[in-house]
Amino acid sequence: MKEITVAVAGQPNVGKSTFFNLLTKNRVLVANWPGVTVEKHEGFLEHRGYRIKLVDLPGVYGLSALTLEERISRSYILGGEADVIIALVDTTIPERTLYLPIQILEMFRNVVVAYTKYDMAHEMGIHINFDALEKRLGVPVVPVSAATGYGIEYLLDKVVEVAEKGGRRDYLRIDYGELEPFIESVERELAKCEGLKDYPSRWLAIRLLEGDEELSKLLSEKCGGDVYRSFEEVRAEARKAVGRDISEFASAKRFSFIMSLAREAIVRARIPEAKRARSIFYHPVIGIALSLTLLLSIFMLVFIVNTGFPLNTLLSLLGQEELASAVEEYSLSGLLEKGLGWLMDLARSSIANPLLASFVADGVIGGVASILAFLPLIFIVMFVLSLVEDAGLLPRMAVGVSALTTKIGLSGNALFPITISLGCNVPGIMGARASLTAGERIRQILTLPLIPCQARLVVLLALATALRTLGGWLMVFTGYVAAFSAFVVLNYALYRLSRTREPVPEMLLEIPAYHKPLGKVVWWMTWNNVKHFLEKAGTIIFLSSIVVWALSSFTPTLTYTDDPSNSIAAEVSRLLAPAVYPFHVTGENAWMVVFGLLMGFVAKEVFVSTILTITGAPNMAEAVSVMGLTDAQLIAIGVFTTLYVPCLATLSTIYSETRSAKLTALSVLLLMGTAYLISALVYYLLTLIP
Repeated sequence: MKEITVAVAGQPNVGKSTFFNLLTKNRVLVANWPGVTVEKHEGFLEHRGYRIKLVDLPGVYGLSALTLEERISRSYILGGEADVIIALVDTTIPERTLYLPIQILEMFRNVVVAYTKYDMAHEMGIHINFDALEKRLGVPVVPVSAATGYGIEYLLDKVVEVAEKGGRRDYLRIDYGELEPFIESVERELAKCEGLKDYPSRWLAIRLLEGDEELSKLLSEKCGGDVYRSFEEVRAEARKAVGRDISEFASAKRFSFIMSLAREAIVRARIPEAKRARSIFYHPVIGIALSLTLLLSIFMLVFIVNTGFPLNTLLSLLGQEELASAVEEYSLSGLLEKGLGWLMDLARSSIANPLLASFVADGVIGGVASILAFLPLIFIVMFVLSLVEDAGLLPRMAVGVSALTTKIGLSGNALFPITISLGCNVPGIMGARASLTAGERIRQILTLPLIPCQARLVVLLALATALRTLGGWLMVFTGYVAAFSAFVVLNYALYRLSRTREPVPEMLLEIPAYHKPLGKVVWWMTWNNVKHFLEKAGTIIFLSSIVVWALSSFTPTLTYTDDPSNSIAAEVSRLLAPAVYPFHVTGENAWMVVFGLLMGFVAKEVFVSTILTITGAPNMAEAVSVMGLTDAQLIAIGVFTTLYVPCLATLSTIYSETRSAKLTALSVLLLMGTAYLISALVYYLLTLIP
């Protein structure tokens, strides 16, 4: 087993000891640092096939070597023994505790920055854009909580990644203003000295200019009198240029850099004490009902903005049919559908080669562009959910629902993977590592794929726009209720059937005060979700759309056809047509639904692009008309798509987390069985409606 040596560095009171003990599970070896009486703590753990040796560096405010602890920490970092350094920042006082990590990044490249006490951030009204910090610092930045275990496993993943692939290409460069010419001058002098080649030249030049006595002696010993005298002359000129002590000047520049990071990535909300009252969401009955109502309202809002519903229905009831049609036609989704249809027609009429015209119109525009047409819907959903989360409602909803989760064998810690899974099941399943018992972790891994991710929201929204008699919002709401109900029932069944039923741990969750949502924070949260959707559309969905086009455009003898019913896709899918019989989807076009479900295994959004490609329709409403589906069948298919086998990436994560083919297969069987049972029941109930 390979070994990675990881040093843990942080200022006093950033939670370093708690963090270190959590990772090592208090199995710590205590000795003294060589030649001094300061204690040295070491611990070991295993992660991803690596044996990680953790070294706890003394808690210091900086690396100026003014104290014994600073000299120990600096010597260890420069000695090159550590493969990676975890630099800790206190989330509750980020500006003050970021100084040490900044100094480390100036002299060491393989760094992972961990923001401790993350569970307390929202309570104090502190919001941090970790993606923005990663871009500016050039290293992974991970929020963690020793109290809840949040982020610990992801942090270790990043440590292994940095150890394998390396960190920054170069050391962090801070603009020292008037000092820059002198830094370059000292670097040129240092280039003449072979004795200091192992030190980062820019960092060494800055520290020498700051008057570091230990390094000045080393310069004199290793480089000789001529180099040292040249350096002294440069330093004297630098002192005159800045007009004050160089160390104070350099320190001010570092703090200026930190404050620029704070302005870009940190927002604080004012939290009035008067608003820290008991919430109605805490009620075990009202809380659940209110949470579901809030979720329903969110989807209603989405459809009002995007499709005009229920305004168009209301106008129709009032006899204003023309106005109702105009509201629907010129809604956001209506305009996007028009534009998409125009682009497809333009491609077909402008490109003479039928094969190339089909590829551009059906493969590219009908595939990727059709998915991007749902970008406004995704944006609005994520925007409203971000408002709810930033206002402090989400944790309260979790507390109310926790009365239910404890009855099905899940602790309150399950909130984190469940919430994350609403964006993507992959990190949600990985988040199950924070479970306090092994049994709960396995149950979460098996059932979290039921939580509707962003991709399944796209499918539900697309299918909902094709409903003729029922409101599309009701379909989306039904899909979510079915998914969460299945999650609850399956978890309860697995908990009751477990041989060793473990007690459910108490919920550990920091409840923030209500506060007005902050525009900058809401934008961060919204953009992170939308960005994930766009990245997926530009990679997986694009490649999948080309595969779909090829399979639906060529016959088994590899000749081009403009009739998808003669294609490879149709031939293969017809063999599996019985798979959609439970929804009474039969006939010549049943293969289209089957093929869409098969391709949805790659990525759920591909279901939409597949259906549009093989039907040649510019929107889902026309595609459903081509396939001859009723509203009852459409809703049943939507529920099935929400519940059936997750995407390939999710299945891979289930296997990597359990290392068990049996558990992965069990998850597939549970999901498929649940999908068929609930979707068939939904179809049957809908057929009873006159």
